[in-house]
Amino acid sequence: MRPFFLHAAFIAVIGAGGCSELPRDPHGSLDRVRGGTLRVGLVETPPWVVERDGQPAGAEVELVKRLAAELGATPQWVLGGSQSHMEALERYQLDLVIGGVTKDTPWKDRVGLAGPYFEDRVFVGVPDPAAREGLRGLSVRVKRGDVAAAYVRKKHAAPVEVSDLRGHAEPAAAPDWELEVLGLTPVGDELQTRKHVWAVPPGENAWIKHLEEFFDREGGNVRALLQQEAARQ
Repeated sequence: MRPFFLHAAFIAVIGAGGCSELPRDPHGSLDRVRGGTLRVGLVETPPWVVERDGQPAGAEVELVKRLAAELGATPQWVLGGSQSHMEALERYQLDLVIGGVTKDTPWKDRVGLAGPYFEDRVFVGVPDPAAREGLRGLSVRVKRGDVAAAYVRKKHAAPVEVSDLRGHAEPAAAPDWELEVLGLTPVGDELQTRKHVWAVPPGENAWIKHLEEFFDREGGNVRALLQQEAARQ
């Protein structure tokens, strides 16, 4: 059986080729993808991108499937790390990189960015907001490695890093859509806004324009897709 995933180490080197006559898309990404193959670099970042039963899943994977259907394209999923995927974008070996990429990615000056198409608004959520007058001294669960911990400290609360926010009716820092899944109510000021984008090859402006038109149609579905995926984990 043909493996569902390719791995970044096996991406074939694809030459840049000659310049297109279309100045907005010099490497012809949109024309090549339409009716062809959509090469997608996946960075596993639940609930945006996950691997389930050997197949890609997650909110962004579902969006890419919808995009591919509109374009009559076949997705080719390439599982790997952020650095190898972004380098592949620079060489025009991939058409997209997804996995919770945000507008402030350190690669923003080296690859193209489509979007932002969704904003995560991060708050502290509590089970009983009426019982809280502030966050000072509050122990707040934060996913291990989440930069939200620094913002919790700025509120004079105490971040407690955990691998999973589920299963405990205790204060947590997370996007408002996730707090809703956890049964927690946001309190206080917003801690952080994360603007989500898709990374694309540099200079492919026609491709970016098409993706942003797609986001205009599908952006209203992102919150529900994230919540559905978060509920499955």
